[in-house]
Amino acid sequence: MSSCKRSEAEGDDSHSPDGNVIRLTTKMLTVKRLEEFNTCCPSGQLEKMAFFQCMEEVEKVQCFLEESSSEQDSRSGQNEAKEQVWSHPGLKGTAPAKDERTAPPTGDAPAPPAPFDHRIVTAKQAAVNSFYTVSRTEILGGGRFGQVHKCEEKATGLKLAAKIIRTRGTKDKDEVKNEISVMNQLDHVNLVQLYDAFESKNDIVLVMEYVDGGELFDRIIDDNCNLTEFDTILFIRQICEGIRHMHQMNILHLDLKPENILCVNRDTKQIKIIDFGLARRYKPREKLKVNFGTPEFLAPEVVNYDFVSFPTDMWSVGVIAYMLLSGLSPFLGDSDAETLNNILACRWDLEDAEFQDISEEAREFIAKLLVKEKSWRISAREALKHPWLSDRELHSRLSAQKMKNCCSDGQGPVAK
Repeated sequence: MSSCKRSEAEGDDSHSPDGNVIRLTTKMLTVKRLEEFNTCCPSGQLEKMAFFQCMEEVEKVQCFLEESSSEQDSRSGQNEAKEQVWSHPGLKGTAPAKDERTAPPTGDAPAPPAPFDHRIVTAKQAAVNSFYTVSRTEILGGGRFGQVHKCEEKATGLKLAAKIIRTRGTKDKDEVKNEISVMNQLDHVNLVQLYDAFESKNDIVLVMEYVDGGELFDRIIDDNCNLTEFDTILFIRQICEGIRHMHQMNILHLDLKPENILCVNRDTKQIKIIDFGLARRYKPREKLKVNFGTPEFLAPEVVNYDFVSFPTDMWSVGVIAYMLLSGLSPFLGDSDAETLNNILACRWDLEDAEFQDISEEAREFIAKLLVKEKSWRISAREALKHPWLSDRELHSRLSAQKMKNCCSDGQGPVAK
């Protein structure tokens, strides 16, 4: 039963109406089941069996209620917004507005959707070159898996990206097919979309949505790109939107870092999360442990080889926010061992000169994510409601400050 705790999945809502429903349902099922067995079979051993069977039912009910809760939250927020607009005489004929405290910050439009409808893809036993022209010279990126090349669909001329993954055996192929399965379940503008897949003896090729704005990491290290706090809010909000969708689908990314976040283009602050090669489906009743990732962004539970869950991704969001605000890595040491020790000690601060002009809301946001005990971290849904990401007055003030700095000396408030 503990495996479905709300604190692991989407924060602690123990005092919410849904939390009360879960507790009440738990008690009712437990009493009902035990009363049935006491009537028929007063044996202590049978009573124990009944209890454990009951707990399985309770787990299912809890998980169902938890999934329904997030949907109800979304619907209720939309309904509240509609009531506020249509009850205001001066807003007749206008579209329903979002609640002021949770509306996305102004200053940038949402990321555009993929230029194709969401697809359910299975790997074809065919050559990718039969359907696509893959450019061997235009390499978009690479890593442990292989390389990503620009490509074009022969039938339509659609520009796409071909991720060519080397597969040396059955295990490698199964891992790539897991990535395909994960991407088949994810349909969100802040998550890169899968278009096609091809399997051959030595590799599997994933054909995906093409994004040409470069890695978010490049903007962090670029001395000519002076990211402001307002810019960071725009980026982090979209990251949280994408991660919230993943978590609603019970999927953990487990490799969030600036290199796995692409900008839609060079001029805007629109992003898409990529690389689901290490993603895992989260099943509350099956405790999951992982021993992979990039040292700088690993959560303490990964370093300790402890159980991971939704808050594991949120730790990485905290590290990314810290880096975007300062250009510094909070836990980076002179070696991987030192980095991991810093993570386990949760040794970080906001005392560097780079944080001197950062808002209190930003400081509090990071402090709610870089917490060693994972159950204390805020969820993606809660992060989106945090004042740093939702307060319009704060965003207006930061946006005005950004414009003032640009007009005065062309420098943003954040030093690299």
